Formats: sequence, structure tokens, C-alpha cells
Amino acid sequence: MTPFIRALGAALLFASPAALAQGPAPRPPNALLYETYAYSGSLNGQPTTVFAPALSASVALSERLSLSAAWLFAYAPSRGGGPTAFQAGNPSVGLGGVLSDDGALKVRTGGNLVLPFTLITDPDDFGSALLRRAATLRGNSAFSLVNPGLLGLTPWVDATLKTGRFRFGLDGRIPMSAQLSEKRGQRVDAVIQVSGSASMDVSSHVLVGSTFQAIYLATAVEGADPTFLALIPHARFYGSAGFVEARLVMNLDAPLGFAFSENGLWAAALALGTTF
Repeated sequence: MTPFIRALGAALLFASPAALAQGPAPRPPNALLYETYAYSGSLNGQPTTVFAPALSASVALSERLSLSAAWLFAYAPSRGGGPTAFQAGNPSVGLGGVLSDDGALKVRTGGNLVLPFTLITDPDDFGSALLRRAATLRGNSAFSLVNPGLLGLTPWVDATLKTGRFRFGLDGRIPMSAQLSEKRGQRVDAVIQVSGSASMDVSSHVLVGSTFQAIYLATAVEGADPTFLALIPHARFYGSAGFVEARLVMNLDAPLGFAFSENGLWAAALALGTTF
């Protein structure tokens, strides 16, 4: 017992005061994000400008568990004599947890529940097309958040790796949804979504990178293209109050085509985020 006591005393004697005074690891900060995507072109044969704003928030419940929420909208101002239109999508709430975090590699998982708010608003054909276009502006990554009448569940897992000035990310999601509206044809859909990102800290205030996104609609109807690919370069600028991020969404495959081809569809996006 005496050698053990001596060893323990030596450890306490030579331990740094900062290490001895260190308390529990701080809880991750809460976060608030506003983003909007913009497109100018045609919708249902009419010249249209579409904005797809979204609000999302994350609240820390513990060191490893967080509660999140998101809501996507679509707005088309009057253009060419057409009507002004606004539609709210389906809000989502979810829980996420940290599986592993060693300071360099962080792995998380969780699930989001999509609530069928559009079952109440019941958008008409133009409103439904407007919501679908809002998803297209994101590379078709938000099916269940915009399709009218959907109740959905999205399990997800992501991993981020930081090494020096470089950051790498991998995200996998399986949005599953049930159509509750009889007039829209009750059915169940499943989507497989995978994205990978690479970015670099140009300075302490600037981060640039790009994300490649692949989506496969496992329950696509016969004859429809089930695959959607998109490339999303971005640049983020940090400040004392949060960050500003600019993005360009380029859809890569038919029927949307490459972003700058004759029939291509592209979108510019701006995001504002802060933690508190």
C-alpha cells in the first residue's frame, strides 16, 4: 500500500494546477441557422423567381445529446403578371448524439421526425410545384420537408475529421415517408442520401470547400430517374457574432442537367449562423 500512496502523492504533486482545476467538459453551444436559396427561371411554364428560406436550430441537452428542429419555406414574388405565392413545408424535430469524439474524429448519429404540416395547408398544384422546386434548389435533398402530406422519419449518421487546416466530412441519411393524403395517392417512399465534403481553413476567419451529394430514390416509379447528383462549392466567413456562408448548388445529371448547360438548373444560397 505504501508504494501506491507514494505514487499517488507524486502524481498529485507534479500534476499541473490547470489540470487539477479542470471541471467537466463544457456543453456544446446552442446553434441557430438561417439560409435561403434563390433561383430565377421558369416554373410550370411561367417565368418565376423562387426563394427557399429555411430556419434550423440545435439545443444542447447534455455533453453528447442535442435537440434539433428545422422548417423549410418557399416564396415566389409576382413576376410577369403571375401571382405571388408562399408555402410552408413540413417541419422536423429530432435528437442527435455523439458516438465518439477524440478531438480529431467525431462521429454522430440520430433521427428526425417530419411532421405533416402541409396536410393542413393542402397546397394547390402551383404551391406543390413551388415546394418541389425548393427541394430542387438544394440538389433534391429535402423531399420529405417539402412534399405535401408526408409524415417522415430520417435516421442519419455523420463523421467529421480535422487534420491540420483540412476538414473532411461524410454524411448518410435514409429519409422514409408515408403519404397521408388520399387525394395525392397514399404510398410509402424511401430515399438514400450520401454526401461527402472537403474544406480548408484559408485563415482563422475563412473556410472554403465543396460538397458532393448523391441521392437515390429507392421507391421511384417505373420510368422515372431515381438518381440525383449535385456539387455544392461553398465559402464561409467567420466573425465575432457567427458566420456567413455563400454556396452554389450545381445539379449534375439529367433531367436537371449540368448547372451551366442550356437546360441546367442552378441555385445560389446564403446562410447566416450563430451560436449562443
